[in-house]
Amino acid sequence: MRTPDLAKPLASGVIAPPALPASPSPSPSPTSTDSQSVAPSPTVVSDPVELWFAGDTGLVPVLTPVDPANNAEAIVAGLVAGPPEGEQLRTVAVDPLTGLPLVSVFLDETAETVNHSDVNIALSPEFAALPPNEQVLVLGQVVLSVTGEGLGTVAFVDQTGSPVAVPLPDGRLLDRPATITDYSSLIA
Repeated sequence: MRTPDLAKPLASGVIAPPALPASPSPSPSPTSTDSQSVAPSPTVVSDPVELWFAGDTGLVPVLTPVDPANNAEAIVAGLVAGPPEGEQLRTVAVDPLTGLPLVSVFLDETAETVNHSDVNIALSPEFAALPPNEQVLVLGQVVLSVTGEGLGTVAFVDQTGSPVAVPLPDGRLLDRPATITDYSSLIA
């Protein structure tokens, strides 16, 4: 027996739509079972560290969340990012014209021995174009922030890793790694 090849459309409503499962009625208050069914998302909490930012009369410490706390790269990134919102301070670690970082951590992968208590900070070429008083503030901001977190001394280098003599607050040039006492006179 042969079936006809002609298909005829069905009238609408002949086939019922699929049944949806019954939804539970909303409960007036959450139960302990409801609160346990949703897993909380993990929260990353950064440790606050003392970063130094420029104020009207000098450098001022601000507890700022940085992760990880005892990491020179994270500290420099915090300085470049600037003070927390609402602070009446500014960062001097960025070029005022371009907004690009004036400092970065220099990692010398070719050195045979690494002294982990010293941090090499590379100065961008734009750093040299700053007025001397702004250069001193940048250097002080970095030195006070890095050495205050117990990372040792700070040596300033150019983009190739060659040592750079930098100005001190009293106008002399510093040709050795800097310590907190070298820039403590900038503290407001």
